[in-house]
Amino acid sequence: MYDYLWEQCAEFHGHECGGLTLGYKAALYILEQLGLTPGEPADLICVAENNACSTDAIRVILGCTEQKGNLIFHLTDQQAYTCFDKRTRAAVRVVLKDKPEG
Repeated sequence: MYDYLWEQCAEFHGHECGGLTLGYKAALYILEQLGLTPGEPADLICVAENNACSTDAIRVILGCTEQKGNLIFHLTDQQAYTCFDKRTRAAVRVVLKDKPEG
């Protein structure tokens, strides 16, 4: 559905990998939960708890960057993102949980 976004993420990141996939899925989920669509102007702030491959997808899809001051790092080494929409005051937190055994 959003193949063009995946291609943009992979081009920005430099390659396709599992970490980028996690960020891609997280970013789309965040948009869905906040009632936004990709490319729609938004006033988001994202607190990332890691600075791994997944964060590049957050940059591309959500438009959050360190330079704009709306991508903030609180490094806990978790695959976790908390995003706030300043216009609606809505927020969502996405955390990757360990896969259950079995």
